[in-house]
Amino acid sequence: MSTSEFGALAGFKNYLGKAFDEFSISVLKQGPVPKHIGFIMDGNRRFAKARNMAPKEGHFAGFISLKNILEWCLKLGVQAVSVYAFSIDNFNRPKDEVEALMELTKQKVCELSENIDFIENHQLRIRVVGRLELLPTDVKEMMYQVNKKTENNKGPVLNICIPYLSTDEISTAVSKIAFKLNKKEIKKNELNEQLIETTLASIADCPSLDLLVRTSGETRLSNFMLWQVSRGALVKFTSVNWPEFSFSTLLGIILDYQLTKLGFV
Repeated sequence: MSTSEFGALAGFKNYLGKAFDEFSISVLKQGPVPKHIGFIMDGNRRFAKARNMAPKEGHFAGFISLKNILEWCLKLGVQAVSVYAFSIDNFNRPKDEVEALMELTKQKVCELSENIDFIENHQLRIRVVGRLELLPTDVKEMMYQVNKKTENNKGPVLNICIPYLSTDEISTAVSKIAFKLNKKEIKKNELNEQLIETTLASIADCPSLDLLVRTSGETRLSNFMLWQVSRGALVKFTSVNWPEFSFSTLLGIILDYQLTKLGFV
């Protein structure tokens, strides 16, 4: 086979793949689609280790996967996507890995926010959720800029949780409520679970969490969106590592979600 023939065949296969994806999305949209999906993006380091790559290369592959998955979710009509990008506990990892991940995060989040066509077409709002004061100064300033740049957009929301722990998010919400109570901005009879839920940063101005997905075969929540999961979200675990998360993986998970919602599971 000549080079030109090989190129034509590869192009045709790519066309068929995209056509299948678009058809599958149109079919899925006929059933219940989760309004808010959370992802615990696990397996970047396992992916890298299996290929004798440096951990930062695995994280790089993970960011490519995030962009693809975000695009698929938006095409499906998902209104909010929350991703666990970095736990507060991850600061305990080796210093060189943390520094490399911080630099890569700054670079990739900045690239995403500067993809004007993508942002404007979807009216995407990017929100960085977590203890931003714990980040290196340059990363923190860039995250604030990203929050500001898209805050007036009216479309779907991408919550990038970094550095984040669910217990920290809950305690921060309770502290905010206590402050407002002390200032008499709210009354004691207004204290309830709904007030706490609407104060949580990751679901402020977002639909309640419907579906939580964790990759890499681990079957724990790792202190991510615990309150939100307790309110009835479906939790799905998949054995694939985050950089290997494909459209077919998402397709299977959404089908399971729809079967559950329709009472077949």
